Amino acid sequence: MQRGITFSLILLTTALSACTSKSPATDQSLVGSWQGMREESGKCQFLSWNTHFEPNGRFSITFFEDAQQTRPIQTERGSWSAANGKNELKTDGVRTPEIYNYKMLDGNTVHYVNTVKDPTADCQEDYEFTEHRVRG
Repeated sequence: MQRGITFSLILLTTALSACTSKSPATDQSLVGSWQGMREESGKCQFLSWNTHFEPNGRFSITFFEDAQQTRPIQTERGSWSAANGKNELKTDGVRTPEIYNYKMLDGNTVHYVNTVKDPTADCQEDYEFTEHRVRG
């Protein structure tokens, strides 16, 4: 009887450690590279960007001054997790995460709405945007 209990405990311990070692839950439909941009005639200064979501929960976003993406401004890196229409981005070195509601419009287009307006953001009108998947 003791052998059966010991074996059961080993199986339970193995199962629990497998569960805790997994990376954060991420919506796999977002994994990959995406492009977005502000409207040139909008209320905010023009900006374009490339976002790359890794399946391991890491991201990078490079911002550009131009639509052709030849004049980079900066690159941010951090961790992300997304589920149930919410995407949370934690930029390395920044205390508070950015949290977006998102909706897949199709397999290659996603629409985001920022849930919390940041008073330090460069443009107070910039809380909704659409990104398109980059193939290649």
